[in-house]
Amino acid sequence: MDKSKKIMIGAIGTVVVAGGVIIGLILGRTPPKADLSTIHTEASTEAPAENKPQETKAPETEPSKAPEESVTAISAKVMTYTSGKVSIEYPAIEQMEDEEKQSRINEHLKANALSILDVYEINESADTLSVSCEIISADPKRLTAVYTGELSIEGGAHPSRIFYTNTLNLNQMKDMGLNDFTDAYTMAGYVLSEDVRFPKLNAEETSAALEYRSTQSMEALTAVFENADFPLSGKETWPESFSYEKQGRIYFSLPIPHALGDYVIVEFDPATK
Repeated sequence: MDKSKKIMIGAIGTVVVAGGVIIGLILGRTPPKADLSTIHTEASTEAPAENKPQETKAPETEPSKAPEESVTAISAKVMTYTSGKVSIEYPAIEQMEDEEKQSRINEHLKANALSILDVYEINESADTLSVSCEIISADPKRLTAVYTGELSIEGGAHPSRIFYTNTLNLNQMKDMGLNDFTDAYTMAGYVLSEDVRFPKLNAEETSAALEYRSTQSMEALTAVFENADFPLSGKETWPESFSYEKQGRIYFSLPIPHALGDYVIVEFDPATK
């Protein structure tokens, strides 16, 4: 190989080595921090862009709920039926948009409240009956009323305590009862259990109620609760038990002997069972 060729090959080798060094330096360099900052900034600005459709959808769903919430609220008041020695309070609703339906509902509520007169065959000029009504709740869907009172039959030795209730589905104009809240068999088992609660009794009254309770059978109590509440099965039949629901808890009456007070109220909380 002549001298000129050796010089050319040496020069080419130098160029290749120098190029490799330069490439190595370029590949080995850390990207400027400004680039990382720029990438981070772009990512954070894209996130709100993804959330914007969610923020604009929220107000759109609120109008869809408005029709349900805008249902005209009703109010309820207590009316009084009086005749001779009889006084019975009963509920009546107001401010319903459908006045014809409102009238039919009020007639139904009054008829249920006064049905005790026929079943007990009350002589309104001789027997004394006083019944108070407490409206537990009233909204466009349901009304619940609780009746308590006292009945003295002419010539009777002692007055009897009265308790009954009426829960009415206003949309369907249908009476609701214990079987709409729970079932008779379960309530019979609850009454016979150690967990049963009588919220309105003191210790002495509770002891007496439990003693009587121990004489009852599962079958007998189930039959009582199966036939609880309105509607009545006939003009001569009055349920032995009435019930209502309040704030998720179920209350119902348990018949007991007259000497013990005629009835006791049982409280059942499904959330704890």
